[in-house]
Amino acid sequence: MVDAPPAQQQRRLLAACAIVLTALNLRGAATILSPIVDLVNQDVELDTVMQGVIGALPQLLFAGAGLITPLLVRRMSLPALAGAAMVVTAGGQVLRASTNSDLAFCLSTGLIFLAIGVGNIVAPPTIKLFFPRHVGTMTSAYSITLGLSTAVPPIYIVVLSHAVGWRIGLASWAVPAFLAALLWGVVILTSRRSRRASEPGEAPAPAAMRETAAGGTNVDNRSTVSAADAPDESLAVWRTWQGWGIAVMMAAQSTVVYAMFAWLPALLRDAGVDAASAAFGLSLFTALGILLGVVIPPMTSRQATLRPLLAVSTVCFAVGLIGLMVSPGHLSMLWVAALGLGPLTFCMILVLIPLRARTQMHASQLSAFVQGVGYLIAAAGPFLFGLLHDLSGGWTLPLAYLLACVAISLPFAVIGTRPGYVGDSARR
Repeated sequence: MVDAPPAQQQRRLLAACAIVLTALNLRGAATILSPIVDLVNQDVELDTVMQGVIGALPQLLFAGAGLITPLLVRRMSLPALAGAAMVVTAGGQVLRASTNSDLAFCLSTGLIFLAIGVGNIVAPPTIKLFFPRHVGTMTSAYSITLGLSTAVPPIYIVVLSHAVGWRIGLASWAVPAFLAALLWGVVILTSRRSRRASEPGEAPAPAAMRETAAGGTNVDNRSTVSAADAPDESLAVWRTWQGWGIAVMMAAQSTVVYAMFAWLPALLRDAGVDAASAAFGLSLFTALGILLGVVIPPMTSRQATLRPLLAVSTVCFAVGLIGLMVSPGHLSMLWVAALGLGPLTFCMILVLIPLRARTQMHASQLSAFVQGVGYLIAAAGPFLFGLLHDLSGGWTLPLAYLLACVAISLPFAVIGTRPGYVGDSARR
């Protein structure tokens, strides 16, 4: 990357900024609503049913994005699709902030989540496109920003909404999405200029040639080419054990995470923890995701075997869940901290998707399959967790359900993290 031409370095810098800014929008639009729902209700009047529908939308539409994104990738370049997702995200947020209709509010929220789902899926292959030799580093930056976009917006929206009103507060979060879309537009324009300059027969720059030989893609000449213009690279991910292994690993960690997002404060309060400490427990659980984003992606990209990381994840999940089952009122923050370290597998998955795919098309298809299947299965997590609590009258049975999900996913995770390309195993 050091010996790349200045123009190529500039495009990579622009792409890096666009990827990070895109990540800032992939959780914030989802977490920004719940802290101010009471303020919104004063004008929009969302009833309990509508609030329940909105609460169920993120994972369902993230899964739905797994169905439509492979079709879009065949017609648009990855930067164009990422930019389009940010445009829709920004537009949906402005629309949501300006309506007085509960139906329009729900539909615009659904549009935002669908666009965010597309952004989730195209992020790993886009990192592979621009940074094939620095997947771990860029995924680390992406993961850290994802964590910040989960933790910061709820605080930001409460302060701003009380100062200038909830409508301006919600609409203001469209600004990062518009900026990300603008950056992607600049990336596309500069790439097209470079492509036109190289068409008369100029050889690609040496650094670009080396990256292509290393398994990456020459971002000078192909970053704006849609898959429709490329040779057929269809990959039946659903026929591969490796693809299913990563997908089940995604489903298990998402099931635990979303169940904890929904129920951890209530669980801690029932155990005798005061409300402030229960809220801190959820913040601690969320904040540890930022720490994992710093450490895990580089480790995943460098290690020959990922079984030690899987073992650490499983032990952390087990300690946290069993601790909350046996003694939730004592050492509760220790159990929460252990549980917060368990989802290190999410950071692993973000790196595995580009590393285990030979081409960007394969990475796109693998990302769509893993996230589509993972979020679809995980969508039932908070509902089943709450249902088991109601049926049993306590938290032991729902926590045992999460522990079973982790245990069942372990052999799949071992298969999913083994070396080799998913496309090669599909052909075999």
